[in-house]
Amino acid sequence: MICAIAFPASAQTVTVSMTDDVVDFGGAQQVVDLPGPDGLVSFREACTAANNTSGPQTIAFAIPNEPPMEWSGGVAILFMDFSIFLLSDDGTTVDFSTQTAFTGDTNPDGNEIGIRTAPITGAPAIYVSGDHCTVKGLDRVSYCGYGVQLAGDYNRVIGCTISGPLYAGVYISGGFGSPPASYNVVGGMLPGEGNTLSSGNDGVRIDAPADNNIVIGNRLTGTYNGAAVRGSIYSTFPNNNRIGGPTTAERNVIAGAGRYGEEGFPDGTQVKVEHANGTIVEGNYIGTTADGTAPSPNQRGPVGVSVIDSTGTVVRGNLISGIRVVGVNHYAGQVFGDGIRVTTINGPTASTTIENNLIGTDFSGAAPVPSLYGVRVVPLIASYPTTGTIVSENTVAFNERAGLVVAYSVSGVRISASSTFDNGQLGMDLLGPGGSAGVTPNDPFDADVGGNGLQNHPDVASAIVVGSSIHVAGRLHSEPLEPYTLEFFASPTCDASGFGEGKVFLGSIEVGTDSAGNAPFGTRLPVTVPAGWFVTSTATHEPVGATSEFSACVQLRTVMSKDTRGVGTLRRHSR
Repeated sequence: MICAIAFPASAQTVTVSMTDDVVDFGGAQQVVDLPGPDGLVSFREACTAANNTSGPQTIAFAIPNEPPMEWSGGVAILFMDFSIFLLSDDGTTVDFSTQTAFTGDTNPDGNEIGIRTAPITGAPAIYVSGDHCTVKGLDRVSYCGYGVQLAGDYNRVIGCTISGPLYAGVYISGGFGSPPASYNVVGGMLPGEGNTLSSGNDGVRIDAPADNNIVIGNRLTGTYNGAAVRGSIYSTFPNNNRIGGPTTAERNVIAGAGRYGEEGFPDGTQVKVEHANGTIVEGNYIGTTADGTAPSPNQRGPVGVSVIDSTGTVVRGNLISGIRVVGVNHYAGQVFGDGIRVTTINGPTASTTIENNLIGTDFSGAAPVPSLYGVRVVPLIASYPTTGTIVSENTVAFNERAGLVVAYSVSGVRISASSTFDNGQLGMDLLGPGGSAGVTPNDPFDADVGGNGLQNHPDVASAIVVGSSIHVAGRLHSEPLEPYTLEFFASPTCDASGFGEGKVFLGSIEVGTDSAGNAPFGTRLPVTVPAGWFVTSTATHEPVGATSEFSACVQLRTVMSKDTRGVGTLRRHSR
């Protein structure tokens, strides 16, 4: 929800008319004391007057495009010679876009006002400690740490085209030891409210303390990350921040972030969630062009969404594709890329939900925009647990290698009801000792170890189309006296391995193994697919939620509804 506050109609407007950073007005240094003896108003004077004057103010711009004003490439450059430009009073609007009305569109590729500091500083150009403030229409920022920092609450940054060698274009953080910066919004749902942030390390960075902030409707990239939500094991985690949203208007396009390291190893992430709680990444186009039809032409970062040492992360309803990067220099020819990577480095990662995403496809889900891998759950430090990962109802297709990978030391990854097809390797791959990949054979009593405990898959004996339903029969052999959920899928072709994949989800049943570890099954699924398709199945150990690889494929055969051959066997094994 985007929150706003109503102010009196008597709001004052202060118009900036110069680029130099000077202060020559006196008195109480309020709006009524402007201008000073030089007859002009600097941006610092406007900020000072707004901070010292009660009620809302708007800072507008009318800077002549002529000497002695400083212009570069159609952009008026405000000098920051002293300290940061501070907005401490509530309800201040800084509307850089008003310069366009004064001089016209002198910078077709962006906005008409930028900021440059004389001494190089790691501080922000504009620091907003007040509440309900708006920064609109800022362009390039040079030699600062950040373009805009939001440290207060209910502030907005809209319509900006911030670029430059910065730590982040927009930075949200209350600062060390301060209350969280909360309920701020970067971007918006209306035309012209989205920002293009292509600066420095991160397009947008949200650092603890920062809770309940929203980033929507933007185009984001950076040398390291397009968007980053970060905390620290040594201090606090940011809570309940959201990147994107459920509507088209809230979609961010986040692509092209990343860089090559000194040895040519590609590094960077489109969206990084690290040491954070309750982050939502929703409805974005990640790694693709803005129309969702092709990989970003400047893709460098080898990860689409990275979840590290975080709890309660939700990655939902995104298009995450085109994450395929070829190394250079010492890594020349090596290929990297994970659509989604869930991992641990310095702490546990828990309760990650990955649902309803398109991974490796275009926006329609039908055409390929492949990554190297679709989803990988691969902790870097095995001593920290990665628990409660749910991968549900996604489309994972066309990826160059495996669709979904669960590393050797990971358990409890529930993979359910997804459409998985046309991946170059297995649709789902549980890694064994030494990271061994490929089809994992079943073993007696499921005693082996590896990703998801190398959970045994079902053995499907038959799949028969009868009228408007499909009858499937077979057996699961696994740990004795344990409950399992079996899911069934159909695909027009069988994987080259003979195991999986599963393009169409058919349904599920629950079974329990006997003292010998066996659970015969026979079920009628009230769905149909064309005859000649192939049926496969997975088993999920309950309640831990560890899902197997796909079973071997069985081709559907058709019988007439009055032909009962094989149906009796199915009934004998049904529960």
